[in-house]
Amino acid sequence: MKYIISLLSLAVLLPTVVSAHTRWFAETELEPYAFTEQTFLFLGVWTLIVVLVVAIGTFFEYKGWFQFSFLNPTKTHAFERAASTFVMVSGTFFIIAGTHMYLFSPNLSTDFGIPVWMVVTQILVGLAFLLGIASRVAGIVLGLLWVSLFFYAGPVSALEDIWVASVAAFVTLTGNQYFSILSFSFLRKIVAPYKHYALSLLRLGTGVTLMILGLSEKIMAPEFGLNFLAEYHWNFMQLLGFNYSNYLFTISAGSVEFLFGLVFVLGIVTRLNALVVAIVFSIPLFILGPIELAGHLPHFAAIVLLLLFGNGGHFLLFQPKRRSLKRT
Repeated sequence: MKYIISLLSLAVLLPTVVSAHTRWFAETELEPYAFTEQTFLFLGVWTLIVVLVVAIGTFFEYKGWFQFSFLNPTKTHAFERAASTFVMVSGTFFIIAGTHMYLFSPNLSTDFGIPVWMVVTQILVGLAFLLGIASRVAGIVLGLLWVSLFFYAGPVSALEDIWVASVAAFVTLTGNQYFSILSFSFLRKIVAPYKHYALSLLRLGTGVTLMILGLSEKIMAPEFGLNFLAEYHWNFMQLLGFNYSNYLFTISAGSVEFLFGLVFVLGIVTRLNALVVAIVFSIPLFILGPIELAGHLPHFAAIVLLLLFGNGGHFLLFQPKRRSLKRT
């Protein structure tokens, strides 16, 4: 029973501590952690947990349980209005990031070699999203800006922010048609046949980002978590009386984050997963204040879209035949 309680505590509380903080607030590069034999034991246990949760989630999806379809808005053009709101929220984030001289995430700042022109371009894209000025064109520009990140920051940093590519695809396909000052109809006609892929692409981008961050910032580079926990005593498992080292805490954090992302990627129990993620990602707001919300506006907005409209109906683990997949 004690072990079950500990796992439940991890699943609920770990992401509130670590998933939202790029590089765990580390201000400099750290020495790589020397892995031990226990690493394989820890990862082996978490692999079994991930497989078990995915199997249960797949069974629930097959049975149609925990779909929370009552959350799906029924008003006309509800998705289009929500999509436009998402575009504006994302634009606000890009403006905030640019005015703080970083690109997409705080570790990609001008102090670490990101060109100023990329940051300025990000601000212009944000303004276009927010004001509804040629938002689809701005979406394409955002996608090219993310591709440029491979050359200036390397593949790992670019993949950690792959959510940007999914936002770019989403905006290019949906536009900001309800709050638009200036739009180009020729792009709307070109992308119209592919518009129904927008939500699924956003889901994939959100999930892959969580998976990569779980690996790159925690499991593969636990030194960041150990450095953070040495200064900030947020290892609540020890406070609960469990013999839980900071290293195991970091590994567990990455595993939970990876699990959340994998469930999104597979498209199983999407609303349930989004609900859990929304709850645990909201807790840091009460700990770190409004800056935590400002720094993760697109992530919260994407999770809300997935909570309301589901998995998008494309790129799923399996295609249930007994119910419609239109925004389920």
